[in-house]
Amino acid sequence: MPAEQPDPRPAPPGAPTGGAGRRVVVVARYAAELDEMAPRLRTLTEHGHRVVLVWAEGEPGPALRSFGGRVRLQGRGRGRGARQTVRRALRPPPTAWIRDRGVLARGLRRDLRARRTVHGADLLLPVGAEAVRLFGRPGAAPVPVLTQEGLDDERRLDEVWASLRRRSRAGGQHLDPEIAHEVLAHVARTGGRVPARHQPLLVPLVEALHATGEYALAHQVVSLLPDGTSEPAQDALRHGLRQLVEVSRTGRDQPGTAEAVRGLLEVADAELSAVPPDVDTVTRATTLALQLLFHRELHADTTSSPLVTGPDAFLADWRASRVGRLLADPVPQAPVLERAAGRSAATRPDPDGHGPRVVVVPGSYPQFAVPVRRALADRAQVHLAELRTRDQLRGLGTRRELVAARLGLALGTPWVPDYELLEELEAADALFVDWADRGSLAAVMSAPAGVRVTLRIHSMDAFSPWIHLLDWSRVDVLVLVSEHLRTMVRTLLGDRLAGTEVRVVPNLLDPGRIPTGKVEGHRRRLLMVGWAQRVKDPLWAVEVLALLRQEDPEWSLTLVGTDFPDGSVVSQGEYARAFRERITQDDVRGAVRFVGFTRDLAPHLAASGFVLSTSRRESFGLALVEGAASGAVPVVRDWPVFAPLDGARGLFGDDWVVDTVAGAADRIRALAEEPGWSAASDRARAVVEQRFTAGPAGSELVDLILGSAAGQPRAMSAST
Repeated sequence: MPAEQPDPRPAPPGAPTGGAGRRVVVVARYAAELDEMAPRLRTLTEHGHRVVLVWAEGEPGPALRSFGGRVRLQGRGRGRGARQTVRRALRPPPTAWIRDRGVLARGLRRDLRARRTVHGADLLLPVGAEAVRLFGRPGAAPVPVLTQEGLDDERRLDEVWASLRRRSRAGGQHLDPEIAHEVLAHVARTGGRVPARHQPLLVPLVEALHATGEYALAHQVVSLLPDGTSEPAQDALRHGLRQLVEVSRTGRDQPGTAEAVRGLLEVADAELSAVPPDVDTVTRATTLALQLLFHRELHADTTSSPLVTGPDAFLADWRASRVGRLLADPVPQAPVLERAAGRSAATRPDPDGHGPRVVVVPGSYPQFAVPVRRALADRAQVHLAELRTRDQLRGLGTRRELVAARLGLALGTPWVPDYELLEELEAADALFVDWADRGSLAAVMSAPAGVRVTLRIHSMDAFSPWIHLLDWSRVDVLVLVSEHLRTMVRTLLGDRLAGTEVRVVPNLLDPGRIPTGKVEGHRRRLLMVGWAQRVKDPLWAVEVLALLRQEDPEWSLTLVGTDFPDGSVVSQGEYARAFRERITQDDVRGAVRFVGFTRDLAPHLAASGFVLSTSRRESFGLALVEGAASGAVPVVRDWPVFAPLDGARGLFGDDWVVDTVAGAADRIRALAEEPGWSAASDRARAVVEQRFTAGPAGSELVDLILGSAAGQPRAMSAST
């Protein structure tokens, strides 16, 4: 019999209340009548009730074998001592039993053990016509009766959990807000607590809700999971999940995040030490730890990140953990393919015009790889592998399937890659991966030995978990788009880059996108491209506009790009509301012009005299550089996240960079008239031409991808 345990379900009418599972005595004349009830009786035991069977004739069948509480009615009491003891403890049989002439009533009157069993019940469940007739008589039931209708209600309530179980088995896509609302309503009706046996079903529901941005619902559901179970590992996992949901829901870091990460890593390490290790628990704990460490609310849109200001302290627990060290260690690659043995990448196309074969994985933001593909096309065969079309390989967020794949590889389990990608790589001479995102992990894990691998990191991917899961022994060249990003990544990865050449190559500029002239009125127009994210901080730009309009109401601001997304990131939503409220105020109302997403920036560049970068974090600022190439005077906020690494100033020099809103307005006023504007415009064009045009930068990047810069397919030392 299952042990008694708390049951929050309200008792049927007349049943005693209380937290413990109830003792239900089921009474029938025939054992066959009990057999017919077996599925419904199991429902009671699944909810923590103890079920005792009392019957007069026959023997229960196999379906009731697990029910250990059994009393078969006897014709008389069992022994004089027992009979006297029970008689002293029990009142006389109810009058209804005496008046009833049925076999069941007669057996209950005579069998003192059965009488004691019935009197000791919390609920009595009559089964079969004779039992129902007997206990339907007034005064026949010494305890509350559970009717067949009440039992059906129990079964219907259990269907909520059965439905949740079915959906969980079918996959996370079936765990939607609808089932979450059903669960919450059911738990509210049944006392506000979830039986222990059903609690594990809530975990995948919370995970699915969190993954789809239903943070408020996820918070309600995860609150149903109690603390302090008998299993420390489960407590750590539940605490970590609760912490993750709370950070996502509030849009802010919460007290206890570091402790939650430490507890999760302890669970992962303990399971790794087991023989055999529980790889599923290791994966769950590691994934949660990474989700907390690299949560976007800690790094993406803030004005500072511990990955910049204090990475050693912030990552100390991860680096010290056994699982962190395991995932940092190199893993042997697939054997060198026969056709690749002794191969080195060529620097020029062969006489037939084919050249080396390069697979390009453009990553989650493919527009940045377009100039690279064009530059490569003159010297190589370029084959595109669009991994971002696979949901599990698109984006920067932590994904359990990929953590599991990387962990399995570290533990010696062969990686089964994306087969289309593998087919491309088996015929490739080189692989170029843009962005250190989910797809980069799959691409690097899939690359056979002998294929030269170049990976480029842009900005937010340096704040993601994937650079810590990549096997850097498989990466020949790491390309970064700015010096401050190189400083950050080298600090984060340290000796893991010992066998990887590290180079800084700016983003490639496409001169064909840039107009050469300006239209009338440009010197009173500000331009900002790709504005609708908190990290871009368009409010900062609006405040610059407000200061300028205090002296001259002709100033305007053009914002190019899609509007704020309707996503569920709390901080982003709060920022969007603040922005919309600000632009309705009198000092800027009507002076902000919105242009939706466009691939043709030229008209907007030509119409603008100043181009703004007001971001909290940038690695390069391609739209800003394009604006400067068009002759718009650049005004760059000293990007706060990277200010400790001399980010904007190191990339563009002091001339372009300002510290405050007032400083930005002062720079614009000082250059708004001629000849100051034309002189500043010419200087900006010259800087771009010298440092950021596609010619020298494009040639350098192609050399790195093909291997001609190193003179061999495998770089053996990191460049500083």
